[in-house]
Amino acid sequence: MSSVLRGKAWRFEGLMDTDWEICPVEHLHSFREDPDKTYEQRLAELGVYCMTKVDADFPRKIGQGDIIVGDKGFGYGHDHDHACMSIRGAGISAVVCESSNSNFMRNSIHHGLAVVEVKGILNGVGTGDELEMDLAKGTVTDVTNGKTFSFVPYPDFILKIIEAGGVYKQLTQQVQTGDYS
Repeated sequence: MSSVLRGKAWRFEGLMDTDWEICPVEHLHSFREDPDKTYEQRLAELGVYCMTKVDADFPRKIGQGDIIVGDKGFGYGHDHDHACMSIRGAGISAVVCESSNSNFMRNSIHHGLAVVEVKGILNGVGTGDELEMDLAKGTVTDVTNGKTFSFVPYPDFILKIIEAGGVYKQLTQQVQTGDYS
């Protein structure tokens, strides 16, 4: 994964709660019952529920690497990490939204999902538009309509976490290789 992400935009208006709209909390409980599942199996299992309360067919419509475009309060609610895991498990590469919850943003980075806040993004992007996000430069470009938006770029240490697939994978790689740089 590079710091440049490219995918189709999927717009969601309104407040998106982690335990309701993003991934219903009842799936969190069943997900934790089987400790023998791999991390990738857990992501895939949760991915089938991603945004289904808002769009029942969402996980079947998206393409690998697509990008969610959200309104104010995307990731609102409890700090359960199953919501960001469901987004990753569905194949979404990033969330760009008007505003988010700091717990959701932290959990997302821990699981290798980029979440950035960009004022005006919801009104500047349509569902189906091709987006290009440069996490190192701090830009989102709507390739379809030519608009470019700015955000605070991710620092190198966060880029490394996202590129590794999350902090847990990064730590595992560091322990295995002995390289903690």
